[in-house]
Amino acid sequence: MAYIRKHRKKWQALVRKKKIVVVKSFLKKGDARKWADKIEAQIEVGSYLEVKKSERLNEIKVYELLDIFFDKFKRKSKNIRNFTYEINHMKRQSFSNLFLSQLTPRILAEFRDQQLDLGKSGATVNKYLGLVSRAVNLGRRELDIPITFNPISLVQKAKANRKVDRPCSDEDWERLLELSLTAYPKGNRTDEERPLYFMKQIMIFARETLMRQAELFRLRKRDIDFAKGTALILETKNDTPRRIGLSPKAIQILHNLPTTIDGRYFPVRDRFQFYAHWSVLTKRADVDISFHTLRHLGATDLIYKQGWSIAEVQAQGGWKTLTALQRYLDIRGEELATKLQFNREA
Repeated sequence: MAYIRKHRKKWQALVRKKKIVVVKSFLKKGDARKWADKIEAQIEVGSYLEVKKSERLNEIKVYELLDIFFDKFKRKSKNIRNFTYEINHMKRQSFSNLFLSQLTPRILAEFRDQQLDLGKSGATVNKYLGLVSRAVNLGRRELDIPITFNPISLVQKAKANRKVDRPCSDEDWERLLELSLTAYPKGNRTDEERPLYFMKQIMIFARETLMRQAELFRLRKRDIDFAKGTALILETKNDTPRRIGLSPKAIQILHNLPTTIDGRYFPVRDRFQFYAHWSVLTKRADVDISFHTLRHLGATDLIYKQGWSIAEVQAQGGWKTLTALQRYLDIRGEELATKLQFNREA
């Protein structure tokens, strides 16, 4: 089957037939159609695979491979808006206009360093590189593109950003809560622009439960077992459902919050809408943290204030490994000093 579409002021022809996928761009729609018909005919009679492999690497550009990758996985994406943004971000890079044969580790390393210089976090840059890597692997395994090796495999990952000290003091936290109902994006204060009525509640709930932002947005009344004091999280980052415990404070928040028609407690259209509110709030409070930091705070609270074990915190927060959890725990020097002093006195 041939598909012709307008892309970047050119006509892109995509042929998908008998598990073979081929893409090429043309200035004229008629030329794209003729080429697609020719390739379809070659595939039908079995002569297409006789084309020299080196020629095939010079037929497909990086952005075209990203398009194929997007079309294949967009229905499986948990957040199509994020996935679309990330793919489009990569397609805007200068290397996306190169043929696959021209894509080298050096070019990708330069992209990594450029993104870090622009202030992107190491995790974000690695995610971008991961998209290219997955697209290349798709081309190697399923699209019969003769790529001898994945250039990403030779590119060193960006180092993850790590903070040493506590990212949010108790005073910062109180100031955020105090301003949570008065901070809103500039505009006409429509229903989407006015302060979120549940901002204070979702902040406290996130810190109490260690739930991720997307998990909070999907939380529904049917997921809560008030008798047992638990919540069932079916859709998670690592695709492993988990049941978590709810503190008395978290349960009280749910009892007091209204729910939408579909039963959601924290109805947010998408994370970009929520980010606009969060950005205004943190600027007004002069506290430079992300909403995700509340997981850091909550994990640290459970260790130091509630006396939970590492394994219990790992289960509550849904971390796959202890290494992943350790990035979130704020192990404070003063706490270690207190333990050492206690041991000496004993």
